[in-house]
Amino acid sequence: MTPLSIALICVFLQVALTFFAMMRMAIVRTASHVSKEVNFGDVALDTRNYPDSVKQFQNNVTNQFETPILLYAVVAIAAATESANWPMAIGALIFVASRYVHHMIHVGSNYVRKRFIAFFVGFIGLLIAWIGLGVTLV
Repeated sequence: MTPLSIALICVFLQVALTFFAMMRMAIVRTASHVSKEVNFGDVALDTRNYPDSVKQFQNNVTNQFETPILLYAVVAIAAATESANWPMAIGALIFVASRYVHHMIHVGSNYVRKRFIAFFVGFIGLLIAWIGLGVTLV
Protein backbone atom coordinates (compact mmCIF):
# COMPACT_ATOMS: atom_id res chain seq x y z
CA MET A 1 0.00 0.00 0.00
CA THR A 2 1.12 3.48 -0.77
CA PRO A 3 0.89 6.42 1.63
CA LEU A 4 -1.81 7.96 -0.57
CA SER A 5 -3.93 4.79 -0.59
CA ILE A 6 -3.71 4.62 3.22
CA ALA A 7 -4.65 8.29 3.50
CA LEU A 8 -7.61 7.77 1.17
CA ILE A 9 -8.77 4.81 3.24
CA CYS A 10 -8.61 7.11 6.26
CA VAL A 11 -10.82 9.62 4.46
CA PHE A 12 -13.37 6.92 3.68
CA LEU A 13 -13.26 5.70 7.30
CA GLN A 14 -13.87 9.23 8.55
CA VAL A 15 -16.77 9.70 6.14
CA ALA A 16 -18.18 6.33 7.28
CA LEU A 17 -17.96 7.48 10.90
CA THR A 18 -19.80 10.69 10.01
CA PHE A 19 -22.63 8.77 8.30
CA PHE A 20 -22.76 6.34 11.25
CA ALA A 21 -22.98 9.23 13.73
CA MET A 22 -25.75 10.84 11.67
CA MET A 23 -27.74 7.59 11.58
CA ARG A 24 -27.35 7.13 15.34
CA MET A 25 -28.50 10.71 15.88
CA ALA A 26 -31.58 10.06 13.73
CA ILE A 27 -32.37 6.96 15.76
CA VAL A 28 -32.14 8.71 19.15
CA ARG A 29 -34.09 11.72 17.84
CA THR A 30 -36.84 9.43 16.56
CA ALA A 31 -36.89 7.54 19.86
CA SER A 32 -37.33 10.80 21.77
CA HIS A 33 -40.38 11.60 19.63
CA VAL A 34 -41.84 8.10 19.97
CA SER A 35 -41.43 8.21 23.77
CA LYS A 36 -43.02 11.67 23.80
CA GLU A 37 -39.98 13.25 25.49
CA VAL A 38 -40.24 15.92 22.81
CA ASN A 39 -42.69 16.86 20.07
CA PHE A 40 -41.99 18.32 16.65
CA GLY A 41 -43.10 21.79 17.68
CA ASP A 42 -40.48 21.81 20.45
CA VAL A 43 -37.65 21.35 17.97
CA ALA A 44 -39.02 22.93 14.81
CA LEU A 45 -36.92 26.07 15.21
CA ASP A 46 -34.31 25.03 17.74
CA THR A 47 -32.86 21.53 18.08
CA ARG A 48 -31.37 22.53 21.43
CA ASN A 49 -34.78 21.63 22.88
CA TYR A 50 -34.06 17.93 22.53
CA PRO A 51 -33.25 16.08 25.78
CA ASP A 52 -29.59 15.97 26.85
CA SER A 53 -29.35 12.31 25.80
CA VAL A 54 -30.09 13.39 22.22
CA LYS A 55 -27.85 16.46 22.41
CA GLN A 56 -24.85 14.18 22.97
CA PHE A 57 -25.44 12.63 19.56
CA GLN A 58 -26.21 15.99 17.93
CA ASN A 59 -23.03 17.51 19.31
CA ASN A 60 -21.03 14.55 18.07
CA VAL A 61 -22.44 14.93 14.56
CA THR A 62 -21.54 18.63 14.62
CA ASN A 63 -18.07 17.61 15.77
CA GLN A 64 -17.70 15.33 12.72
CA PHE A 65 -17.79 18.45 10.54
CA GLU A 66 -15.15 20.41 12.45
CA THR A 67 -11.58 19.04 12.68
CA PRO A 68 -12.07 16.31 10.04
CA ILE A 69 -12.04 19.04 7.39
CA LEU A 70 -8.31 19.33 8.09
CA LEU A 71 -7.91 15.63 7.27
CA TYR A 72 -9.81 16.07 4.01
CA ALA A 73 -7.70 19.08 3.09
CA VAL A 74 -4.31 17.47 3.80
CA VAL A 75 -5.22 14.35 1.83
CA ALA A 76 -6.67 16.35 -1.07
CA ILE A 77 -3.56 18.56 -1.27
CA ALA A 78 -1.29 15.51 -1.04
CA ALA A 79 -3.21 13.79 -3.82
CA ALA A 80 -3.35 16.87 -6.04
CA THR A 81 0.36 17.57 -5.68
CA GLU A 82 1.42 13.91 -5.67
CA SER A 83 3.13 14.64 -2.35
CA ALA A 84 1.72 11.92 -0.12
CA ASN A 85 4.32 10.49 2.24
CA TRP A 86 4.50 8.17 5.22
CA PRO A 87 4.29 10.82 7.96
CA MET A 88 1.14 12.21 6.32
CA ALA A 89 -0.40 8.72 6.07
CA ILE A 90 0.54 7.79 9.65
CA GLY A 91 -0.83 11.11 10.92
CA ALA A 92 -4.08 10.43 9.06
CA LEU A 93 -4.29 6.95 10.63
CA ILE A 94 -3.73 8.35 14.11
CA PHE A 95 -6.35 11.02 13.53
CA VAL A 96 -9.05 8.66 12.27
CA ALA A 97 -8.40 6.08 14.99
CA SER A 98 -8.72 8.85 17.58
CA ARG A 99 -12.00 10.02 16.00
CA TYR A 100 -13.55 6.58 16.48
CA VAL A 101 -12.44 6.56 20.12
CA HIS A 102 -13.66 10.14 20.55
CA HIS A 103 -17.06 9.21 19.06
CA MET A 104 -17.52 6.27 21.42
CA ILE A 105 -16.64 8.39 24.45
CA HIS A 106 -18.74 11.35 23.28
CA VAL A 107 -21.96 9.33 22.83
CA GLY A 108 -21.17 6.94 25.68
CA SER A 109 -19.86 8.00 29.07
CA ASN A 110 -19.01 11.48 27.74
CA TYR A 111 -16.23 11.63 30.31
CA VAL A 112 -14.66 14.93 29.30
CA ARG A 113 -11.08 14.14 30.35
CA LYS A 114 -10.99 10.95 28.24
CA ARG A 115 -12.74 12.72 25.38
CA PHE A 116 -10.15 15.49 25.49
CA ILE A 117 -7.30 12.97 25.42
CA ALA A 118 -8.84 11.34 22.33
CA PHE A 119 -9.23 14.78 20.75
CA PHE A 120 -5.64 15.71 21.58
CA VAL A 121 -4.27 12.48 20.09
CA GLY A 122 -6.18 13.30 16.91
CA PHE A 123 -4.80 16.83 16.97
CA ILE A 124 -1.27 15.40 17.14
CA GLY A 125 -2.12 13.07 14.23
CA LEU A 126 -3.27 16.02 12.12
CA LEU A 127 -0.16 17.95 13.08
CA ILE A 128 2.03 15.04 11.97
CA ALA A 129 0.11 14.79 8.69
CA TRP A 130 0.40 18.49 7.93
CA ILE A 131 4.08 18.72 8.91
CA GLY A 132 4.80 15.62 6.81
CA LEU A 133 3.09 17.17 3.82
CA GLY A 134 4.68 20.55 4.42
CA VAL A 135 8.19 19.12 4.52
CA THR A 136 7.56 17.35 1.20
CA LEU A 137 6.14 20.46 -0.45
CA VAL A 138 8.94 22.76 0.71
